[in-house]
Amino acid sequence: MSTSSSSPILSAPPAPGDINGHFPATPGEETGTPPPGEDSRTPPPGEDTRTLHVRLRGDIDHFSAAPLRAILTAAAAHGRTRLVLDCADVSFCDSALLGALALWRGEGRTAEVRHAPPPVLRLLALERQLGAPA
Repeated sequence: MSTSSSSPILSAPPAPGDINGHFPATPGEETGTPPPGEDSRTPPPGEDTRTLHVRLRGDIDHFSAAPLRAILTAAAAHGRTRLVLDCADVSFCDSALLGALALWRGEGRTAEVRHAPPPVLRLLALERQLGAPA
């Protein structure tokens, strides 16, 4: 289990003053301009501005999930009600991911996990098996 807070979990820097869900976890990390269709400031066709898109990568644990929790709290305060969480590049996760999702799901907000690799699938399956809220 990794508890390093230097593991980048969120990608691409945000626009100033924008809550768009793409932040570097490591100071000074620049990922450049997102490919077309991946800039969350412009919602994909069929999705409205209440949807927050976040792409995670690396290890997600108590320490590295702190930026995610901050983003979700700020996005909720700005009226976002739907979360699309891309987990394709997650190599490890623990209950911190479930905690962040539980934080988001309060007050009627919804979350969708996309491209979940085996570690994320196992955690979500365990959550369902234990009867935790989906």
